[in-house]
Amino acid sequence: MLNRRRFLATTAAVGATLAAPAVRAQSRQTIKIGLAPQQATQAETRKVWEPIYKIVADRMGVGLELTVANDWAGISVALASEQIDATQMGPWGYVLARAKGEARIACTMLVNGEPTYRAVIVARPGLKIEKWPDDARGLSMQMLDVGSTTGWMVPTHWFRQRGLEPKTFFGRYAEGASAAAAQVAAANGQVDLATGWDIHRNTMIRNGTIKADSNTVVWQSDPLPNEVVAVRRSFPEEMRVALRDALVGLTDEQKKLLPWPYTGFVPGTHAPYEVLEKMGRELGVLKA
Repeated sequence: MLNRRRFLATTAAVGATLAAPAVRAQSRQTIKIGLAPQQATQAETRKVWEPIYKIVADRMGVGLELTVANDWAGISVALASEQIDATQMGPWGYVLARAKGEARIACTMLVNGEPTYRAVIVARPGLKIEKWPDDARGLSMQMLDVGSTTGWMVPTHWFRQRGLEPKTFFGRYAEGASAAAAQVAAANGQVDLATGWDIHRNTMIRNGTIKADSNTVVWQSDPLPNEVVAVRRSFPEEMRVALRDALVGLTDEQKKLLPWPYTGFVPGTHAPYEVLEKMGRELGVLKA
């Protein structure tokens, strides 16, 4: 969850990036898409996703204005404050945007044909974990930022549901690492254990950043709902449907433009994301 200082700082950063006032898509026949930097840089993110959204805008019969913001949290704030019409966002970011600004889901994104992914905990090379979580007691743990779905919220909820407090269960506990840094720290033996998610770890292996045996998955969550395409509170319903249909209706040839491991879109509903709302409330990071 964003604290007040981080929320204000993020709002300022997004305001600088997305300074133009929100304009209703139908009034100027333009859809304003905001993206977080999913790739290594903002420029690379634009290069990867702009062709897809040009196809989508053409199918909708509107113009496209695409902006890449500084981070995932910032794009959630931008959607909640209606600075943009629609965005791709992580599941927890969507839950926050829905709670804060009544954002609505259009599509769920598919990864390797599936609408789900999993949180994982990895161990450094050579570390033997035969009984989980007992054998992990007293080891060092690196979690991600407290705003991360799989890097903090899901594993923290799993431990607390079993009466275990991560900050005292582990011998050396830290929060705030990036997903890549945490995977590398475990691979290099700097920490015993680190959190993350399967898609990101597999991407790092595919890109050669780490090897398949650089660290070992010792725990994984139940399936979690994937990233979404969400729209702002007052985005016209007919436009939301048109956006959904354009994304779901991408041809097999057009889907080849999607960056690995994304393979398409399916119509989305809020129901699968209620499990994250429940976790957030039980952890006290999402108010009823």
